[in-house]
Amino acid sequence: MKIHCLQTGDVQIKSRHELARYESRPARLFDVLKDKHWSSRLPIGCWLVEHHEGLILIDTGESTHANDPGYQPWWHPFMQKCERRWVRPEEEVNEKIKQLGFMANDVRWVIMTHMHGDHAGGIRHFPNSEFILSELEASECLSWKGPVQGFLNMHYPNWFRPSTIRYEDGPFVSFEKHQCLTSDGLIRIVPTPGHTAGHQSVIIDCGEYNVLIAGDASYQESYMLEGSVDGVAVDGNLHQETTKKLRALCKSKPTITQFAHDNLSAERLENKIFTVPNEHFD
Repeated sequence: MKIHCLQTGDVQIKSRHELARYESRPARLFDVLKDKHWSSRLPIGCWLVEHHEGLILIDTGESTHANDPGYQPWWHPFMQKCERRWVRPEEEVNEKIKQLGFMANDVRWVIMTHMHGDHAGGIRHFPNSEFILSELEASECLSWKGPVQGFLNMHYPNWFRPSTIRYEDGPFVSFEKHQCLTSDGLIRIVPTPGHTAGHQSVIIDCGEYNVLIAGDASYQESYMLEGSVDGVAVDGNLHQETTKKLRALCKSKPTITQFAHDNLSAERLENKIFTVPNEHFD
C-alpha cells in the first residue's frame, strides 16, 4: 500500500485564523476579520492511497478557478478579505494523479475530511467515484446555508450525491466509534469534529505504524500537540477534544500525522517521521 501526499497549490490565511487567541467563536471570528497579519504561504494538501481494493483519494484540494471573478461569494468577508490562493492548472488534483501514472476515473473512493472550498475544489474531476462524507457534514454542506459556513455548494456538480456514514463499527483506540472502509480493516474513518461539525479523519494501518490523515482537525502537528484551536473552528471545545484523541492515538502506536496545511506533512510521510506527544500532556 502506497500513500502519496499531493499539493494542489498554496493558500494564505490571517495569522489569527491559523492560531486563535480567544475561546469563544464570535471573538475568534472578529479577531480574524480585523487581523492585518498573514500566515506564510501554506500548502493545500490531499492524499492518494494505492490499496488493493481500489484507489482512495482523501480530499480533492482547491480549484484553479478559485480566484476567478464571482467564484467566491461577493458577500462573504472571509473568502473575500481573509484568504489568498495560488493554484495553477497543472496543480489541480486530477493533474497530480496523472503525474503518478493514474487517471481520475481510476479513483474508487473519495473520502472528504470536510467540505470547505480548499478541500472540495476538485470534486468535478471524479464523477465515477463514490464520495464518502459524515452524515452531518453532508447535511450542512448541501443546505442552502452551506455557503455561509464556507461550503461552496453552488459549484458542486449536478451528479454530486455523496454516500454518508455514521461510524457503526464500534470503538477504536481513543475514538468511541469508527467506520472501516476496506474489507481488510486497514482503512478506518473516525469522527474528528471541531473545525467543522462533521469533520472526519482517516487512519491507515501500515503494520508497524499508522498514517493519520486529519485534514483540518489541526493546521499543524505542533498545534495538535498543544491542543491549539484555529480561528474559524465551529466548536472550540470539540476541537480540543478531537486533538486530545489524536494525541492518544499517536501514543498508542507510532503514527505519521498528515494535516492539509502543514508544511512538513510531505516530509514526515516520505521520511517516516512519527509524531511524539509529550508524555506529561493530557
